[in-house]
Amino acid sequence: MSPGMYPHNYVRDLLLRLLAAFVEEKRLGIVLSEQPFHLFGATVRYPDVAFVRDRTRLVKIPEGAPDLATEVVSPTNSAREMSRRISDFFAAGSSRVWVVYPEEREVYIHGMSGVVCRKGDEKLEDPELLPGFSVKVSTLFEQI
Repeated sequence: MSPGMYPHNYVRDLLLRLLAAFVEEKRLGIVLSEQPFHLFGATVRYPDVAFVRDRTRLVKIPEGAPDLATEVVSPTNSAREMSRRISDFFAAGSSRVWVVYPEEREVYIHGMSGVVCRKGDEKLEDPELLPGFSVKVSTLFEQI
């Protein structure tokens, strides 16, 4: 990704702030941005935003995937690349992967049982992984 991609950076940072405030208040774990995770073999991924329930895993480069990996798609990301990232996170143990499309103003929530698209005034939430967290999808894109 080229530096200075405002929509990507804005959405990533907003999600980071929203999730971190919620997770810290509820003491559910920790939220990080651009943290490397050693998924398997030689595969290391840097999700834009990650949620980890067990912060004791965060020593050096954590082994395995975060509980929630969030990827904010840039115009330079291909569909194949994003599909590979999603597959890698699940193969390494993620419960959920959120893929955010700033240009389309949509969020795709990938889980073990399938994919759900949220947009507009629909809520981005995950009662199982982040009970009580909820934000309108449109809020993520108001400043871009």
